[in-house]
Amino acid sequence: MRRTTLLSSALTVVLLVSPLGGTALAHPPDNPYDNTYFAPVKTGGVKIGLEKVVDGLTAPLKGVRAPGHDDRLYVIDQVGKLVAVNLKTSALTTVLDVSSRLVPLGVGGPNTFDERGFLGTAFHPDFARNGLLYTWTSEKATATPTFPTTLPAGVAPDHQNVLAEWTMTAAGVDPASRRELMRIDWPQFNHNAGDIAFGSDGLLYVPTGDGGGSDDEEVGHAGGNAQNATNPLGDILRIDVNKRDSANQQYGIPATNPYVGLPGLVSEIYAIGFRNPWRLSFDGDKLYVGDVGQNDIEEVSLVVNGGNYGWRIKEGTLFFSPNGTKAGTAQRKPLGPVPPGLQDPIAQYDTHHEGHSVIGGFVYRGHEIPQLRGKYVFGEWSRLFSTTAPTNNYGRILYLEERRFGLDRVIDTRGFADEAKRLGLTDLSRPHAAFEQSLSVFGFAEDASGELYVLGNRGGVPFGNGGVMLKLTRPCLEAPVRDSRAGCGP
Repeated sequence: MRRTTLLSSALTVVLLVSPLGGTALAHPPDNPYDNTYFAPVKTGGVKIGLEKVVDGLTAPLKGVRAPGHDDRLYVIDQVGKLVAVNLKTSALTTVLDVSSRLVPLGVGGPNTFDERGFLGTAFHPDFARNGLLYTWTSEKATATPTFPTTLPAGVAPDHQNVLAEWTMTAAGVDPASRRELMRIDWPQFNHNAGDIAFGSDGLLYVPTGDGGGSDDEEVGHAGGNAQNATNPLGDILRIDVNKRDSANQQYGIPATNPYVGLPGLVSEIYAIGFRNPWRLSFDGDKLYVGDVGQNDIEEVSLVVNGGNYGWRIKEGTLFFSPNGTKAGTAQRKPLGPVPPGLQDPIAQYDTHHEGHSVIGGFVYRGHEIPQLRGKYVFGEWSRLFSTTAPTNNYGRILYLEERRFGLDRVIDTRGFADEAKRLGLTDLSRPHAAFEQSLSVFGFAEDASGELYVLGNRGGVPFGNGGVMLKLTRPCLEAPVRDSRAGCGP
């Protein structure tokens, strides 16, 4: 996610006061692609329905399955709670509360935007036997980081992102079981990524953003973090939680990681060149990552061992210019030497014109919506964005359509806004904007049957109780014939 903002009442060029003390420009006039649809989203896609599973959450970011618990999903609520959702009864049970460990949320004060918080969880592949799970949280800078800081001497980090291990029993997660694996200094409040997940290889994948700010060039970004393998920022890390051969002896380093044995480089790195790989998922051995763009391009990538995904040399398939004190821009020609073998995304779409932050999802393996089976389903956080007003509920549910040549096509589903309105999730008193209200889309979930769920809230901020998890379904039948399925009433 980014600091550039849009007033939700109109698509106009405006200067907004940033909660960080600077200014943020929506639609920078010096941006050569700002008036050009470089990578448009195709409309008129598959029509979907939605069924409300739970509400009353705050900012649900993702639902995660635990081995042996096929009847439920564990929902990560940004404010610090891990909530078990019974998919048969919709009963909610908080199994872990880390809210006391988090930095205060709301970068501009209460009811304002933030990218910090409780951001990810993953269950050990052998969870049914050992009860182990892992969390990624934004905490106060109170301890020595695992890696050398990227900040100059005398400059404190905004926060530290922390990877920890816990043990869960039938009574919930034991607070005394916490074991810290990794702690990283974060220069600014944003670009935290954190959607940790185990691959089919049994290893834990840990996405990290570039450290925040914009253009990967503020304090703590000397020369850019995402292309610098001497620090852990702007990467996908990969570790072995069953071993203890890391420098801090809290986890293991897979021997096949690309920088193992190279002096001065971070051996935990699996792939580099990311800005904010916010949400990721595995489909078999394939790792899908949604990497949030700067001012021009949102990306979906298939990530491989040793890959370099380009940021900040590239933004999508274009090259990137930090542009001095002005807003960074994508352009056709590189600024300087280009490393060989940079990986382009498999799909991309325009920032600002089509949205603001790509939200990674899952390849659909369910049966409820046959037209989407085998397709990568993902989201867009909100087409309108304001850091100062919680009115960012203009999200989208998208999917990819493979093409014989070139990038996959990004398709917008039909029915999201209508279903959000039918379920009473929109604000009917708000003046009409450029787009129909839906939700702020934070993330997705996949159940044991391969069915998908979208998670979000009404304002795009980690406050209130408007957070929901909705199941993607076939659309409700049109009147006068009514579908008897729950949620499709008159």
